[in-house]
Amino acid sequence: MRLLAFNASPRKTRGATEIIMNRFIEGAKAAGAEVERHYVSDLMIKGCTGCFSCWWKTPGTCVHNDDMDWVLPKMTEADIVYYGTPIYHYNIVHGLQRMRERTLPLILPEMVVEGGETSHPPRVKKTQRTVLAAVCGFPDLSNFRQAGGLFPDATHIFLPGAQLLFQEEGRSYLAGFLDDVWDAGYQLTMGNGLTEEHRRRLVVEHPPEVKRLVVEEHNWYSARA
Repeated sequence: MRLLAFNASPRKTRGATEIIMNRFIEGAKAAGAEVERHYVSDLMIKGCTGCFSCWWKTPGTCVHNDDMDWVLPKMTEADIVYYGTPIYHYNIVHGLQRMRERTLPLILPEMVVEGGETSHPPRVKKTQRTVLAAVCGFPDLSNFRQAGGLFPDATHIFLPGAQLLFQEEGRSYLAGFLDDVWDAGYQLTMGNGLTEEHRRRLVVEHPPEVKRLVVEEHNWYSARA
C-alpha cells in the first residue's frame, strides 16, 4: 500500500500540521505502508493559467514544466493521498490550493451527471483514498467549512485550537484524538473503512470550557507579544 503525504504548512516541521501527519504516518507504517512525504513549500508549482491544453491539446500533460511533472504520476500511483494544511483566513493555504488546481490533467474534459451532480470523470480509474488533515487556531469547527467543501469525499481530520498540541495539558487532553489519527492511518492502509464513530472522533468539537481556555490563553499571549 502506497501512501503519498503532503504537508502544505509554510512552517513545515514546526507546526501542528506536522504533528498530526507524523501520527497518521506512524499508523500507516505499522500496517506496512510504503510512505513518501513532501513539503509543498519546497516544491516548484506554477499556477494554473486556465488554458485547458491538458484537456484538448496535450491530453493529460500540462504546459508548465515544474515539480508537478513528477508529482502527478505519483498521485495516480498512490493508494492513499494525504494532504495536511493549516487554515489561514478560513481556507487551505495557497500552496495546497495551487497544487490542487494543477491536478486538472488527472481528469477528463467531458461532463457527467451522477446523482444529480455534475463532474468530470478521472483520467485514470483507480480506487484511491484521500485524507485531508487541517488545523487552525480558532477553537470552532466552523473554520473548516471551506476546506471540507473543497475535499468533500476525503476522510477529514480537523483540529481547531491546534495550539493545544504544544502544551502538556493540551497533549494529554488530545491523546485520544491522536490515537484515533494513528488508527486511521493503520486502518486505511489495511484497506479497511472507518466507522462513523471513528470519523466523528477525527473531527474535534471542543466543549465550551476548552474554547474559553483557548481564547483566554491566546489573548493573554497577544497582549504581551
